[in-house]
Amino acid sequence: MTVMELLRGGTTTGRGGVDPAGLRRAALAGAGAAAVSACVFVLPALLVWVAASQSTVPWTSALGTGASLWLLGGGAHLRIGAATVTVVPLLFLLLAVLGATWSAGRATFEAAQDREPRPLRGLVHQRLAAELGAWTGGYAVCAALGWLAAALAGPEPVPWTVALPVLVVPVLAAALALVRHVRRRPELLGEAVRRPGWLPAAVPRGLRAGLEGAAVLVGSGIVVCVVMVVLHFDRVVHLQSELSPGVVGGAVLVLAQLAVLPNLALWAVSFLAGTGFSAVEGASATWTGSRTSVLPMVPVLGALPEPGAFPGALPLLVLVPVSAGAFVGWRALRSVSRLSTQRTKLGVVAVAVVVTAGAVGLLDVLGGSSLGAARLSRIGAPAGSMTLALLVEVALGSLVALGWDRWKLRR
Repeated sequence: MTVMELLRGGTTTGRGGVDPAGLRRAALAGAGAAAVSACVFVLPALLVWVAASQSTVPWTSALGTGASLWLLGGGAHLRIGAATVTVVPLLFLLLAVLGATWSAGRATFEAAQDREPRPLRGLVHQRLAAELGAWTGGYAVCAALGWLAAALAGPEPVPWTVALPVLVVPVLAAALALVRHVRRRPELLGEAVRRPGWLPAAVPRGLRAGLEGAAVLVGSGIVVCVVMVVLHFDRVVHLQSELSPGVVGGAVLVLAQLAVLPNLALWAVSFLAGTGFSAVEGASATWTGSRTSVLPMVPVLGALPEPGAFPGALPLLVLVPVSAGAFVGWRALRSVSRLSTQRTKLGVVAVAVVVTAGAVGLLDVLGGSSLGAARLSRIGAPAGSMTLALLVEVALGSLVALGWDRWKLRR
């Protein structure tokens, strides 16, 4: 027995039973994770209220506005008068899930170190499952209080969408924390969960390659956005100065634009795929050219391309998603044996292609497409047509990878 095993044995529960004190700690940790996440929006809202000396609204309205924006950052939609805001800042959502995952993992670390894991009904170690459930409940209760604050004194959240920040985010974080624990100690899961007979073998093999491909596409879109901002930096700075937001307001405005950077990256991915995007009604960009219209005073929109026709060679940009498809195919093939049958390889690659296109499309749906009413009611990339275009283009690139693999085997 090693020194680490002796230390583990002296500090963990041998029987793996449920610990009431551990449940309380996990629930408080979950509530704390939600509160810290909410402060990212609530504190700036209160600071802006304090800095605005001429403000006539009470501090409770600033609190409700901050809570509403936090729920929006978690995936909820907001109703402001007759308009509905559905644009979710995806960068904040990602950071919120990652932060919650860290909190859930830390809160349940001791339970994951039990010497004798006892999977509940052959699924998950009993104590670990109980504490993850307590953490999820604590997060959900705190998030529900944020919903109450928003409903009483801020923009009204659309009720059915509140399920995302209140339930989906903590459940997803708890699941990711469980995955991290299981990677270190697979015995925390029962045999039926570790090797599910109903799941085709191609799915887990192609899943990771597909998610990596989606990350490559979004990363490519971010690069395009950064290049456009650099090329039109003077226009962006001019719009920022025209708003005269002040020091605090300017910092909040910059952070808000950074939070929607992945959303803008999806616009760029749609442009690369050939389906284009719309900044507002009447202002769009496709391979053929760019149209302009009266834009909202958002500084980053100053980086949009000049109106007019684009060069005829611009459709060659489709090589970006096709190249991403080749990467997806290469990564998928690495997850199987080199001498596997072509049918096995094709199945894994097909799963990876579907996951890549589907993940990007799902992100676009989650990111939303409305910043208000009238001309702002439909903005961004067309999720359906972009997903179909990416499915074809990524599949073409993956076929190139498959063909290269087959040619190498025949040499």
